[in-house]
Amino acid sequence: MNTDWQLAAKAENFVITTSRLLIRPLTQQDLQLYLDLYTNTETMVFVGETLQAEKAKNSFQIALRLNAKTPFKRLFLTIVEQGRCAGLCAINQWNSETAQVEVGIMLLRPWHGQGYAAEALAALIQRVQQQFYTAVIKGDLDPENKAAVQLVVKTGFQPDLNCSRTYWVKHNDALVPF
Repeated sequence: MNTDWQLAAKAENFVITTSRLLIRPLTQQDLQLYLDLYTNTETMVFVGETLQAEKAKNSFQIALRLNAKTPFKRLFLTIVEQGRCAGLCAINQWNSETAQVEVGIMLLRPWHGQGYAAEALAALIQRVQQQFYTAVIKGDLDPENKAAVQLVVKTGFQPDLNCSRTYWVKHNDALVPF
């Protein structure tokens, strides 16, 4: 990893403000949000295993430790709207050797269908591109998750014709995995 990437891969570089949202690194005060998301079967249906409370608490502590690493390889960010925690987004599977980044997002039910996911995702993508200008940004989503498919299409991403789980975004007139 070169020095520029090491300097960019710091949690404090990912405090993002949009017209309605503050996106900031996960903190100890976000435990309930984390539990509400990762222990909810409906939320986790397309994400992965629904966690029991104790396992979710342990996962949360791991997330906090990952956020504290510099440079990070995985970063968890809290999405806040008017002082209320709305969800999480993340930079996953950071690979400095291949310059690949995967992003993801999860919102609590009250924030669904109001454009918050698109706003947060667009802001995260923009910041990743600013910090890691050569990064390949990708997303892996279940094609049965119609809301996620609609979100990525709405925000300008295009499906990979060879892999139904991968989406691409236009970046500098080239398709880049999202």
